Amino acid sequence: MRKTTMVTVALLITAVWLQVQAAGQTAGKTSSLTTIEGCLQFSDSHYRLTDSNGTSYQLSNEANKLTHYVGQQVKVTGMPGVRTVDTTTQGAESTAKEQPVFKVKSVTGMAGTCKPAGQ
Repeated sequence: MRKTTMVTVALLITAVWLQVQAAGQTAGKTSSLTTIEGCLQFSDSHYRLTDSNGTSYQLSNEANKLTHYVGQQVKVTGMPGVRTVDTTTQGAESTAKEQPVFKVKSVTGMAGTCKPAGQ
């Protein structure tokens, strides 16, 4: 009887702990969402959004949604991040650069066509 009670208590504690952990992860995901606006382009096999400050973000996820908005002003919601890109050229010292990336959760069209930065 005592063994059964201890196992039951252990299982209940574990179940409560897992629920709290899952709730915390869900809250963290929604609270870290960010929205950016800019011109959506597709080049070099990547979707890129350039905001009004000229910052270019490489977008990931939701390619099936992004393709419909190429060349348009859009608002994307998701999670920002940074990736390190190897910029070493042959025979040169090893170099790397950080590039902003954005993991897209949703996309909304804002206006008609736009031109990428520098055009």
